[in-house]
Amino acid sequence: MADHRNLSSDPLSESEEMYLATIARLQEGGDLEPVPLTRLAGELSVLPVSANQMVRKLEENGLVSYAPYKGVSLSDAGLNVALRILRHRRLWEVFLVEHLQFQPDEAQSLACRLEHTLPAEAAERLAAFLGHPVVNPSGQAIPEAQNSVELTVGKPLNQLPLNQPLRVAHIAVEPVTRAFLETHGLHIGVFIKILCSADNMDLLIEIAGEKRMTFSASIAQAIFAVQATVEH
Repeated sequence: MADHRNLSSDPLSESEEMYLATIARLQEGGDLEPVPLTRLAGELSVLPVSANQMVRKLEENGLVSYAPYKGVSLSDAGLNVALRILRHRRLWEVFLVEHLQFQPDEAQSLACRLEHTLPAEAAERLAAFLGHPVVNPSGQAIPEAQNSVELTVGKPLNQLPLNQPLRVAHIAVEPVTRAFLETHGLHIGVFIKILCSADNMDLLIEIAGEKRMTFSASIAQAIFAVQATVEH
Protein backbone atom coordinates (compact mmCIF):
# COMPACT_ATOMS: atom_id res chain seq x y z
CA MET A 1 0.00 0.00 0.00
CA ALA A 2 1.21 3.46 -0.80
CA ASP A 3 2.71 5.59 1.94
CA HIS A 4 2.12 9.29 1.35
CA ARG A 5 3.76 11.94 3.50
CA ASN A 6 1.91 15.14 2.67
CA LEU A 7 -1.33 14.41 4.44
CA SER A 8 -4.11 16.95 4.81
CA SER A 9 -4.77 18.08 8.37
CA ASP A 10 -8.40 18.98 7.61
CA PRO A 11 -11.00 16.68 9.20
CA LEU A 12 -12.54 14.22 6.79
CA SER A 13 -16.17 14.39 5.79
CA GLU A 14 -18.52 11.45 6.39
CA SER A 15 -18.49 10.80 2.65
CA GLU A 16 -14.69 10.59 2.58
CA GLU A 17 -14.69 8.25 5.55
CA MET A 18 -17.30 6.06 3.86
CA TYR A 19 -15.12 5.75 0.76
CA LEU A 20 -12.11 4.68 2.82
CA ALA A 21 -14.10 2.20 4.90
CA THR A 22 -15.71 0.71 1.78
CA ILE A 23 -12.34 0.20 0.10
CA ALA A 24 -11.04 -1.55 3.22
CA ARG A 25 -14.14 -3.74 3.45
CA LEU A 26 -13.83 -4.79 -0.20
CA GLN A 27 -10.20 -5.70 0.40
CA GLU A 28 -10.92 -7.80 3.51
CA GLY A 29 -10.96 -11.05 1.60
CA GLY A 30 -7.73 -10.22 -0.20
CA ASP A 31 -9.36 -10.59 -3.63
CA LEU A 32 -9.71 -6.95 -4.63
CA GLU A 33 -6.41 -5.09 -4.52
CA PRO A 34 -6.60 -2.62 -6.05
CA VAL A 35 -10.37 -2.16 -5.92
CA PRO A 36 -11.85 -1.46 -9.39
CA LEU A 37 -13.46 1.96 -9.52
CA THR A 38 -16.68 0.55 -10.97
CA ARG A 39 -16.96 -1.89 -8.06
CA LEU A 40 -16.38 0.91 -5.55
CA ALA A 41 -19.01 3.10 -7.23
CA GLY A 42 -21.48 0.23 -7.20
CA GLU A 43 -20.97 -0.46 -3.52
CA LEU A 44 -21.61 3.19 -2.70
CA SER A 45 -24.48 3.59 -5.19
CA VAL A 46 -22.82 6.51 -6.97
CA LEU A 47 -21.83 7.15 -10.57
CA PRO A 48 -18.30 6.12 -11.59
CA VAL A 49 -17.51 9.75 -12.41
CA SER A 50 -18.40 10.77 -8.86
CA ALA A 51 -16.27 7.98 -7.45
CA ASN A 52 -13.41 9.07 -9.66
CA GLN A 53 -13.62 12.64 -8.37
CA MET A 54 -13.63 11.52 -4.73
CA VAL A 55 -10.75 9.08 -5.25
CA ARG A 56 -8.69 11.83 -6.85
CA LYS A 57 -9.34 14.04 -3.84
CA LEU A 58 -8.39 11.28 -1.42
CA GLU A 59 -5.22 10.65 -3.42
CA GLU A 60 -4.27 14.32 -3.17
CA ASN A 61 -4.61 14.03 0.60
CA GLY A 62 -2.35 10.97 0.72
CA LEU A 63 -5.07 8.54 1.73
CA VAL A 64 -5.24 6.34 -1.37
CA SER A 65 -3.27 5.44 -4.45
CA TYR A 66 -5.15 5.30 -7.76
CA ALA A 67 -4.00 3.55 -10.94
CA PRO A 68 -6.21 4.24 -13.99
CA TYR A 69 -7.83 1.09 -15.45
CA LYS A 70 -6.66 -0.88 -12.40
CA GLY A 71 -8.19 0.57 -9.28
CA VAL A 72 -7.63 2.19 -5.93
CA SER A 73 -5.61 1.08 -2.91
CA LEU A 74 -5.37 2.54 0.57
CA SER A 75 -2.22 4.17 1.88
CA ASP A 76 -1.22 3.29 5.44
CA ALA A 77 -2.80 6.55 6.60
CA GLY A 78 -6.01 5.80 4.69
CA LEU A 79 -6.12 2.29 6.08
CA ASN A 80 -5.83 3.54 9.65
CA VAL A 81 -8.80 5.84 9.10
CA ALA A 82 -10.79 3.03 7.48
CA LEU A 83 -10.07 0.58 10.30
CA ARG A 84 -11.14 3.14 12.89
CA ILE A 85 -14.45 3.60 11.08
CA LEU A 86 -15.01 -0.15 10.68
CA ARG A 87 -14.16 -0.69 14.35
CA HIS A 88 -16.80 1.84 15.40
CA ARG A 89 -19.36 0.44 12.96
CA ARG A 90 -18.94 -3.15 14.07
CA LEU A 91 -18.95 -2.30 17.77
CA TRP A 92 -22.25 -0.51 17.22
CA GLU A 93 -23.58 -3.56 15.35
CA VAL A 94 -22.76 -5.80 18.31
CA PHE A 95 -24.46 -3.40 20.71
CA LEU A 96 -27.57 -2.98 18.56
CA VAL A 97 -28.03 -6.72 18.02
CA GLU A 98 -27.12 -8.00 21.47
CA HIS A 99 -28.65 -5.28 23.63
CA LEU A 100 -31.38 -3.64 21.56
CA GLN A 101 -32.47 -6.78 19.66
CA PHE A 102 -32.08 -5.30 16.18
CA GLN A 103 -31.77 -7.74 13.30
CA PRO A 104 -28.21 -7.80 11.84
CA ASP A 105 -29.22 -6.08 8.60
CA GLU A 106 -31.06 -3.35 10.52
CA ALA A 107 -28.10 -2.92 12.86
CA GLN A 108 -25.72 -2.60 9.94
CA SER A 109 -27.74 0.18 8.36
CA LEU A 110 -28.05 2.11 11.62
CA ALA A 111 -24.40 1.55 12.57
CA CYS A 112 -23.32 3.11 9.27
CA ARG A 113 -24.89 6.35 10.46
CA LEU A 114 -23.54 6.14 14.00
CA GLU A 115 -19.95 5.21 13.18
CA HIS A 116 -18.87 8.75 12.29
CA THR A 117 -20.05 10.31 15.55
CA LEU A 118 -18.32 8.07 18.09
CA PRO A 119 -15.23 9.62 19.77
CA ALA A 120 -12.28 7.28 20.32
CA GLU A 121 -12.67 7.26 24.10
CA ALA A 122 -16.36 6.43 23.83
CA ALA A 123 -15.57 3.63 21.36
CA GLU A 124 -13.21 2.01 23.84
CA ARG A 125 -15.76 2.30 26.64
CA LEU A 126 -18.30 0.66 24.33
CA ALA A 127 -15.82 -2.12 23.52
CA ALA A 128 -15.21 -2.73 27.24
CA PHE A 129 -18.95 -2.75 27.95
CA LEU A 130 -19.44 -5.37 25.24
CA GLY A 131 -16.60 -7.54 26.55
CA HIS A 132 -14.14 -6.61 23.80
CA PRO A 133 -15.78 -8.58 20.97
CA VAL A 134 -13.55 -9.68 18.09
CA VAL A 135 -16.28 -10.04 15.44
CA ASN A 136 -19.61 -8.42 14.63
CA PRO A 137 -22.89 -10.39 14.40
CA SER A 138 -22.09 -11.28 10.77
CA GLY A 139 -18.73 -12.77 11.69
CA GLN A 140 -16.64 -9.91 10.31
CA ALA A 141 -13.52 -8.99 12.26
CA ILE A 142 -13.56 -5.92 14.51
CA PRO A 143 -10.24 -4.11 13.96
CA GLU A 144 -8.05 -3.46 16.96
CA ALA A 145 -7.96 0.01 18.46
CA GLN A 146 -4.30 0.88 18.08
CA ASN A 147 -3.40 1.79 14.50
CA SER A 148 -3.64 -1.73 13.16
CA VAL A 149 -2.46 -2.01 9.55
CA GLU A 150 -4.27 -5.29 8.88
CA LEU A 151 -7.86 -6.44 8.96
CA THR A 152 -8.00 -10.11 9.78
CA VAL A 153 -10.46 -12.76 10.77
CA GLY A 154 -7.81 -14.85 12.49
CA LYS A 155 -6.17 -18.06 11.30
CA PRO A 156 -7.55 -21.53 10.53
CA LEU A 157 -7.45 -23.88 13.51
CA ASN A 158 -4.85 -26.08 11.85
CA GLN A 159 -2.44 -23.12 11.88
CA LEU A 160 -2.85 -22.29 15.57
CA PRO A 161 -0.91 -23.65 18.57
CA LEU A 162 -2.03 -26.43 20.88
CA ASN A 163 -3.22 -25.83 24.44
CA GLN A 164 -3.61 -22.08 24.04
CA PRO A 165 -6.81 -20.10 24.71
CA LEU A 166 -8.44 -19.14 21.42
CA ARG A 167 -11.60 -17.32 20.45
CA VAL A 168 -13.58 -18.26 17.35
CA ALA A 169 -13.71 -15.32 14.94
CA HIS A 170 -15.14 -16.71 11.71
CA ILE A 171 -16.78 -19.93 10.51
CA ALA A 172 -16.60 -20.43 6.74
CA VAL A 173 -18.90 -23.41 6.28
CA GLU A 174 -22.27 -24.01 4.65
CA PRO A 175 -25.37 -23.15 6.72
CA VAL A 176 -26.24 -26.77 7.55
CA THR A 177 -22.77 -27.48 8.92
CA ARG A 178 -22.74 -24.18 10.76
CA ALA A 179 -26.06 -24.99 12.42
CA PHE A 180 -24.71 -28.40 13.45
CA LEU A 181 -21.62 -26.82 15.00
CA GLU A 182 -23.72 -24.26 16.85
CA THR A 183 -25.89 -26.99 18.40
CA HIS A 184 -22.66 -28.35 19.90
CA GLY A 185 -21.62 -24.96 21.27
CA LEU A 186 -19.19 -23.98 18.52
CA HIS A 187 -20.10 -20.44 17.45
CA ILE A 188 -18.44 -17.10 16.80
CA GLY A 189 -17.02 -15.61 19.98
CA VAL A 190 -16.77 -18.86 21.97
CA PHE A 191 -13.49 -19.69 23.70
CA ILE A 192 -11.84 -22.92 22.60
CA LYS A 193 -8.57 -24.82 22.96
CA ILE A 194 -6.90 -27.25 20.55
CA LEU A 195 -5.99 -30.27 22.67
CA CYS A 196 -4.24 -32.44 20.09
CA SER A 197 -3.70 -32.97 16.37
CA ALA A 198 -3.81 -36.39 14.69
CA ASP A 199 -1.54 -37.53 11.86
CA ASN A 200 -4.39 -36.99 9.39
CA MET A 201 -4.74 -33.37 10.67
CA ASP A 202 -7.99 -34.01 12.55
CA LEU A 203 -8.17 -31.88 15.69
CA LEU A 204 -9.55 -32.52 19.17
CA ILE A 205 -11.10 -29.27 20.42
CA GLU A 206 -12.26 -28.22 23.87
CA ILE A 207 -15.22 -25.83 23.66
CA ALA A 208 -15.91 -23.29 26.41
CA GLY A 209 -13.80 -25.30 28.85
CA GLU A 210 -16.38 -28.09 28.92
CA LYS A 211 -17.30 -30.03 25.79
CA ARG A 212 -14.81 -31.84 23.56
CA MET A 213 -15.26 -32.52 19.85
CA THR A 214 -13.13 -33.92 17.04
CA PHE A 215 -13.04 -31.92 13.81
CA SER A 216 -11.94 -33.25 10.45
CA ALA A 217 -9.09 -31.45 8.70
CA SER A 218 -11.52 -29.88 6.20
CA ILE A 219 -13.72 -28.43 8.95
CA ALA A 220 -10.70 -27.28 10.97
CA GLN A 221 -9.48 -25.33 7.94
CA ALA A 222 -12.82 -23.51 7.73
CA ILE A 223 -12.91 -22.38 11.38
CA PHE A 224 -10.88 -19.26 12.10
CA ALA A 225 -9.82 -18.12 15.55
CA VAL A 226 -7.66 -15.52 17.25
CA GLN A 227 -5.43 -16.07 20.26
CA ALA A 228 -7.13 -14.87 23.43
CA THR A 229 -5.39 -13.19 26.36
CA VAL A 230 -8.06 -14.28 28.83
CA GLU A 231 -9.78 -17.64 28.81
CA HIS A 232 -13.41 -17.74 29.92
